[in-house]
Amino acid sequence: METPLSPLEFARRTRRLHGAREGVVDGDLRLTYEQFFDRCDRWSSAMQGLGVSQGDRVAAISPNTHAQLESFYSVPQLGAVLVPINYRLTPPTGRPSARSSSAATW
Repeated sequence: METPLSPLEFARRTRRLHGAREGVVDGDLRLTYEQFFDRCDRWSSAMQGLGVSQGDRVAAISPNTHAQLESFYSVPQLGAVLVPINYRLTPPTGRPSARSSSAATW
């Protein structure tokens, strides 16, 4: 049986098969896959409460941390599109990128 391994399918499969295993290490923060995907679910729920829905674009500015990784799962769970913005950009440089993305929120 072949199953397409999209990022969301990867999340479901990993949570089911390896939920208790350590999956994310970010400095002192250590999360099992279950804890990590639970955080993604809560973030998705919060964004949904803010009105983010399928097809919306969500711009995110974040360094390479667990928060950025969470955004790669939580935004697509809603059917929204993640628009990562380089956190090293200065406001005058980054603002046009965010605006031109037509992001619903950022």
